[in-house]
Amino acid sequence: SASRRVAEKAGFTLEGVARAPGSYGTWVLSRLAADVERDTARIPAYADRSDGVVTLRRWRSADAADVARACADAETARWLPVPVPYDLAAGQWYVDAVVPGQWADGSAANVAVVEAGSGALLGAIGLTLRDGIGEVGYWTAPWARRRGVATRACRLHASWALEVLGLPRLELLADVENTASQRVAERAGFTREGVARALRPKPRAEARADMVVYARAAGG
Repeated sequence: SASRRVAEKAGFTLEGVARAPGSYGTWVLSRLAADVERDTARIPAYADRSDGVVTLRRWRSADAADVARACADAETARWLPVPVPYDLAAGQWYVDAVVPGQWADGSAANVAVVEAGSGALLGAIGLTLRDGIGEVGYWTAPWARRRGVATRACRLHASWALEVLGLPRLELLADVENTASQRVAERAGFTREGVARALRPKPRAEARADMVVYARAAGG
């Protein structure tokens, strides 16, 4: 992903992925003689952001084992549509294929949440982009819960989305039964707007979940 970013800053345009057996593929970028020299990345480069307690940074291939350990947790699987069981291959696929693919096509900006001092993985924070609106989502590793990690990460990533990306509105959706997630949204400065009934499928269930809708607007 770092090599792709260098190419994009030099004006090369992503055309696709050349697949190969046993790998996630190779980015294919090109530049024509008539192309204007400009940064072609759909999402700006992401510099580490920190409040002194947690740091947000881009995912690395070496994070896969910690991702697998965190997402194998039953409480994580209760709220998120993650594979069950969640193994190392799933973690590797997430950090090496899913995340860079979403950055490349401009659909999402997902980053790791780590401890500012040690660099230990604490969780994840993401931003999904649709029609000029961003939706924030997060999870906290079992070993990092009840320390305010998600709230801190949410504040940092929301500020980046509003200030750097210039989004007019951010949304955050929490299952009506997930009171912990609702507290994170409120502490991170999001305003509760109401409940959207039967909005999303419950993970690994036939029922649909009512979701509490929170939002932050630019300048608000």
